[in-house]
Amino acid sequence: MLKFPFCCVVFMLLCSLTACNSTKNKPLDIDFSGDSTSIVIKNIDPVGMAKIKNGELGDSLLQELVTVMESPLAEDTAGLQLQLSGKLLAAGDSLIFQPARPFAKGRKYMVLTYINSKFADFQSIIKNKTKFNMAPNQKVLEFL
Repeated sequence: MLKFPFCCVVFMLLCSLTACNSTKNKPLDIDFSGDSTSIVIKNIDPVGMAKIKNGELGDSLLQELVTVMESPLAEDTAGLQLQLSGKLLAAGDSLIFQPARPFAKGRKYMVLTYINSKFADFQSIIKNKTKFNMAPNQKVLEFL
């Protein structure tokens, strides 16, 4: 006799968890700024952005959130990707990476960030597609 109300409660709980899923969130947007002097990261989770703006992460941890790797030129025999140094600043609802030196024409820049990264969401748990490590968001930008 209690099975039907219990099943209804479980069904309602599952429906509410599915409705609260973050599929409505836009994916992280990583691109050069309009004048191509910096890299802009948009669509950051509002909770994470509030923590950044409130200074909860500290300056050193904030600088570790985004890594920019510079690809070698074709004539470079070493072929090593080097980390590009710069500053990370919060501006409105975005983060801006300002490199210590200007971007070079013809180079590719790989942006790696753990912003908006998650271990597992509700759907991946249900579908048994959980990950045991957190993968960074990444995008390769080519400076033309």
